[in-house]
Amino acid sequence: MRALPATAGRGAVACAAAPVPRRSLLLSTAAAGVALNAEQLPLRLTGGAAAKIRASADAAQAVTFTSTDDALAWTNKDNRRLLHVVYRVGDLDKTIKFYTECLGMKVLRKRDIPEEKYTNAFLGYGPEDSHFAIELTYSYGVDKYDIGAGFGHFGIGVNDVAKTVELVRAKGGKVTREPGPVKGGKTVIAFVEDPDGYKFEILERPGTPEPLCQVMLRVGDLDRAISFYEKACGMELLRKRDNPEYKYTVAMMGYGPEEKNAVLELTYNYGVSEYAKGNAYAQV
Repeated sequence: MRALPATAGRGAVACAAAPVPRRSLLLSTAAAGVALNAEQLPLRLTGGAAAKIRASADAAQAVTFTSTDDALAWTNKDNRRLLHVVYRVGDLDKTIKFYTECLGMKVLRKRDIPEEKYTNAFLGYGPEDSHFAIELTYSYGVDKYDIGAGFGHFGIGVNDVAKTVELVRAKGGKVTREPGPVKGGKTVIAFVEDPDGYKFEILERPGTPEPLCQVMLRVGDLDRAISFYEKACGMELLRKRDNPEYKYTVAMMGYGPEEKNAVLELTYNYGVSEYAKGNAYAQV
């Protein structure tokens, strides 16, 4: 799937059909006459239909929605899953080395687009047609980006958190939280950072079928965000947890059990209604 240009570092979410025809569609909520996304962010759809569509070169056809109701009804006619997350890095080779050697990912494919001056690399833990993947974008000559505050972290499920953290440390990676139980729970977690400063939560989940399991985004209005992802993307609210002692609430959204599927972790921090988007994180 083609990355967005490096001019807008806004988060977004892809609603994807599985299996899907080989076409990629970008929904323009403004053209549909309504701001569907609670955080005013772009929304990428794969397969099915989209409103006032700007399609990729391999799109077979496009269907135009005539109303907001038509756009929302699309979500009830399609089986979806989260496909991949797209973000920008300053040194593609260095990032690939970190993900493969420290986090155990594989390079799924790589493409260079010299006429548009960028290169993409797709990494993950299994084939793209059945696993959530990362799409890294390197724009020629750009070696630094502002991650912003809206993007939080990625989650990776592993068999042994301590072993993974020691490997990251041995390879020169940055460990920002040592392995230990999550606050108020029993799950063992740790946090590390990649060369560009993107944070990864390492979770102990032996035998998980989807190691790349979470994308955490911070939102300014949790109820509105939940409503958007339910109505516009057809996701389910898998669970919600309020933590008044730490002044935040978390909602897990997705297309199936989080033990088997990649999910969105929406975080609302009490009293914070807006976050700087930066220009590094692109979309899901």
